[in-house]
Amino acid sequence: MISIETRFRCPCCGYKTLEAPAALGLCPVCWWEDDGQEDEDAFEVRLTVNGQLSLAEARLHYAACGAADPRFIPYVRKPVVSEI
Repeated sequence: MISIETRFRCPCCGYKTLEAPAALGLCPVCWWEDDGQEDEDAFEVRLTVNGQLSLAEARLHYAACGAADPRFIPYVRKPVVSEI
């Protein structure tokens, strides 16, 4: 298992939940799948693993409801202290 010190921040919620950047890891805190999208192209809809969601839209959803999209609320969890 990878140590917390080597975890990477999710581009959506910002918590250290990912084992590698841009490796299609699914964040358990917000349910964003990290496809490599970052601030530079946050408003782009890539139509890949995150469907119709742009990173910017997912961030707005996370701020409002705690998930990258409201339909993911049943799957997300709160971050643990080591992920902050």
